[in-house]
Amino acid sequence: MIRNFLVDADETILDFVRSSRESFVKTLKSFGIEQAESFYGRFKEINDSLWREYEKGTITKSDLVVERFSRLFKQLKIDKDARCVNERYFATLCDTGYLLPGARTFLDRLRMRGKVFLITNGTPAAQYGRLKSVGLEHFFDGVFISDEIGYAKPDEQFFTYVLNRLQVSKCACIVIGDSLTSDMKGANNAGISSIWYNPQGKKAEGAEPDFVAQNYDQVLERIDDLQRKGS
Repeated sequence: MIRNFLVDADETILDFVRSSRESFVKTLKSFGIEQAESFYGRFKEINDSLWREYEKGTITKSDLVVERFSRLFKQLKIDKDARCVNERYFATLCDTGYLLPGARTFLDRLRMRGKVFLITNGTPAAQYGRLKSVGLEHFFDGVFISDEIGYAKPDEQFFTYVLNRLQVSKCACIVIGDSLTSDMKGANNAGISSIWYNPQGKKAEGAEPDFVAQNYDQVLERIDDLQRKGS
């Protein structure tokens, strides 16, 4: 029976966009770039694209975090040191955490149904820092971060590592996440059931989630159905 919930962090329970935007604006303004708010859309597009490259293994994390600012400044013809800007952005991001609306209640209700583990691509300082800022540093039964494991979602080896550490079978777990390219694709690669948290009603392309939920209540409904059936 499924009683182990492998839950993604950013945009599944944590409001990464809000954290990123606030950190981005604060950082750029500290470097004298006053139009920072209007530049965030471009930054997010570049950052998202680079993270997809990272998931495919075509760029390293250390290159990614600098390259996102290098590309932005090249587009905007801004003469700033991308590495220095990223260091300040990252330091700010580590202390800037927000939960998505309803996420804490969802996690509490999920805990009533089994064990809850966090699975996330990212840097430990940023992930642990934001968990602490929202009061969840001691909530999870386990936290698995790609930089600590050595593999990133959707690599099957990320999930193999998690299962081995938990000493549970695939059929006792389910992945819950918002990303098709990392969470759902990773679950497919590892042969683990999945629930795609999809509040925006996007089309499933490039991965095959077992279930789709547009809100937290639907996630819990899918889990209740599976547990009633003994899956």
